[in-house]
Amino acid sequence: MSLVSEEFPEEVPPRAEEITIPADVTPERVPTHIVDYSEAEQSDEQLHQEISQANVICIVYAVNNKHSIDKVTSRWIPLINERTDKDSRLPLILVGNKSDLVEYSSMETILPIMNQYTEIETCVECSAKNLKKIMKPACIKALTRIFKISDQDNDGTLNDAELNFFQRICFNTPLAPQALEDVKNVVRKHISDGVADSGLTLKGFLFLHTLFIQRGRHETTWTVLRRFGYDDDLDLTPEYLFPLYVPLYLSCWLGYSILTEQESQASAITVTRDKKIDLQKKQTQRNVFRCNVIGMKNCGKSGVLQALLGRNLMRQKKIRDDHKSYYAINTVYVYGQEKYLLMHDISESEFLTEAEIFCDVVCLVYDVSNPKSFEYCARIFKQHFMDSRMPCLIIAAKSDLHEVKQEYSISPADFCRKHKMPPPQAFTCNTTEAPSKDIFVKLTTMAMYPEDHYRDRLSRDTGNTDRIENLRKVWVFLKTAFHARLRCMCTCNRCTFCICQNFLNSELLQSIKNKIFTAILNRLRARVAEWGAMLLADDEGSITHQVHAVSSVEDSIFMESSHGPLFLEARHVTQADLKSSTFWLRASFGATVFAVLGFAMYKALLKQR
Repeated sequence: MSLVSEEFPEEVPPRAEEITIPADVTPERVPTHIVDYSEAEQSDEQLHQEISQANVICIVYAVNNKHSIDKVTSRWIPLINERTDKDSRLPLILVGNKSDLVEYSSMETILPIMNQYTEIETCVECSAKNLKKIMKPACIKALTRIFKISDQDNDGTLNDAELNFFQRICFNTPLAPQALEDVKNVVRKHISDGVADSGLTLKGFLFLHTLFIQRGRHETTWTVLRRFGYDDDLDLTPEYLFPLYVPLYLSCWLGYSILTEQESQASAITVTRDKKIDLQKKQTQRNVFRCNVIGMKNCGKSGVLQALLGRNLMRQKKIRDDHKSYYAINTVYVYGQEKYLLMHDISESEFLTEAEIFCDVVCLVYDVSNPKSFEYCARIFKQHFMDSRMPCLIIAAKSDLHEVKQEYSISPADFCRKHKMPPPQAFTCNTTEAPSKDIFVKLTTMAMYPEDHYRDRLSRDTGNTDRIENLRKVWVFLKTAFHARLRCMCTCNRCTFCICQNFLNSELLQSIKNKIFTAILNRLRARVAEWGAMLLADDEGSITHQVHAVSSVEDSIFMESSHGPLFLEARHVTQADLKSSTFWLRASFGATVFAVLGFAMYKALLKQR
């Protein structure tokens, strides 16, 4: 009766007559028939008949009457359900009336009832006397988030510019200056702290939407809610939370599309080339790298994530546990370049899912003060990462505490040496200043250059890290120098003949050949000296013959080195020399090295051409 007359009747009959609300005055354009039921005047049979014709049922209780609230579950819901099929239960709305008589809300009592009966759609509190309606908690929570997103300068109020921005993105129409003043005047009239000097407060913002709902303008509030990604159940839609190509961490950037006036958060994403191409080219276009942080519960993973945000242990203790996220992202500088490292705290589990394995670098964390902590890291590494090319770094967390021996077959340091990984990195966030960012720089570097990390693992396999690195540098130098010294033999410079001739006639190749020949000759001279010592009893002519043979070999070598393929004329070497196994072994080794080097350079040249 208050709904129809917009005023509270002084005399209320036991049962109101049927009320019909025409379609043109409802937001959804649906005609609505409201049928009242009075237990004092009507029988259960009449109630069952009305239930069979209803599309939705409102159960009204008095917020100041406990017996009235108890009757919701003791009588009304069972009575309704026994006359309806379990699979086609009617939606129920709980209405708490007489809210003007109390200073508290009945929602704490009603919420368990709503959780017990899934057919209850919602609960509202109202007052038929002062026409007051109270929004449900989920709506208040959603509108509060919308207010905070719209408050771009984070001063706790919406100034005129922010109100105009809000109006434009929701309704595509800005507010005139006078209209803005009218809105604030309405709020000032009803709520003393609804408007501050700098603009509209959160209380004022919520009051405006309450006013819209009380005046039947539900579509205004629903337009705002849907623009900010909410569905009919006041949940953020999957399309809003997880737009195409956007990973899960980015769903936390709620409001990005609103503030930038884009269709979705996907506009924040730049799709770079495939990671396989990055590995081939040994460089990346990416700026964001994902690190999965793995370890036992309470090993210090959350401390590592908070340290990435610059928070030491003292600041971390002030953060409520339910406010700590499983994700942290911050900038990290690698070789002067600004990159973003996203760290994801993976919950302890015996087996990781594919999604929990997928990342750019793995951070395995163990607690130095817990003897059972490292075993989990070792087991996870062997199960998922030992045979992969995934860069892994082990963090010895809580290093400010007393370190105990880990209950594992080998120590963490020996484990890292055995599996060719960097040694465990000591880390603590129990500092007076912001924690060190060294491990984050190292993790980002490993994520940017995973092949370098893998090559380091291979080099540690042979125990010759320095030698392999030097060979790599020599190879780069040879390839560069060889390419620079090539001279064209014909106009094409692409055919196999030209490439081979350029290769054979290059100054660098001649230099390499001469060095190999010199080494061989020096070895021959050493052998001659040994033979001379053995033949002191022989005549002088025999020794002269031996030296002449060596001179013939030297002349033959240098003659052939300037005219074509290499061969050795040893016709004048004695039969004893030809049988020397040392001579042939060293000569074969030199020839093999030369052939391998030449073939590798030839393939590299073909690839570049």
